[in-house]
Amino acid sequence: MPPLDVVFEALDRCRISVAQFITTLLTHQEYEDHRFVVDLFEHSNEVFNAFLRHPAGRDQFTQQSFGVVENTYLQELCCLASEDSGSHFRASNTSTEQLENFSLTAMAREMEAGAPRWWGLLGTLLDEKGTADLAGPKDGGGDEAVDDALEVDDEYWDEVDEIDLEGLINGLTGEWNVHPATLTGRRAKRRAAMKLMRKTIITSILMNGWNQKSNALQSLLGLFLQSAHTPYKVIDTLAHLGISISADTINMAVQSLSKESHTSLQRL
Repeated sequence: MPPLDVVFEALDRCRISVAQFITTLLTHQEYEDHRFVVDLFEHSNEVFNAFLRHPAGRDQFTQQSFGVVENTYLQELCCLASEDSGSHFRASNTSTEQLENFSLTAMAREMEAGAPRWWGLLGTLLDEKGTADLAGPKDGGGDEAVDDALEVDDEYWDEVDEIDLEGLINGLTGEWNVHPATLTGRRAKRRAAMKLMRKTIITSILMNGWNQKSNALQSLLGLFLQSAHTPYKVIDTLAHLGISISADTINMAVQSLSKESHTSLQRL
């Protein structure tokens, strides 16, 4: 690489620092298509890696990078929790149409579309194989430990009443006509459905923490708990955790459904 003294002298004569030079290139519209700007973007990964490797400012740059990433996730979750996203479930206006049209797959698609980066992070964190590969073997048998854990999990669910479990998964995903013939196929479908449910529940809890009116999944789970005769103390505990709506709110939803049913009967 040729000496940079000439470049340094030019910057000094212009009374501009390196940081000011780069900032000006990236923020002024007249330089938007300049070859230096194009070059910066084409080699942005190399620039970021150089910052991360530099001993003088590595920690500071890493912290700033995490700040940018955190803000990105927060903005995505904030948008998902807004009323425009359709995630607000008003218990006093609950209708059978809302319940009949509910689909976990559709909700997951909306979450993925509205928060693609957050959804991708959850997918990475909940991917047992992927996280094991990233972490590396801790005791010389990392892969075997993951495989053993998955095998135990599969054996547990294989012992569960298949009709009930398959009915739950099919009902949530809307795939009533998909029935894998082999045990491996059923296990693969079950794992995918479980992962989808976990991603959706985690995201819903965070959305509810950001905006308590964002409670679509919590409302459906609350009505399910009510129908299963779950004690009110358990329901209210789950409501405090952001997993369900409260028992009082569930009663409001039930009253709304009863009024709708009564009105329908009167029309008949």
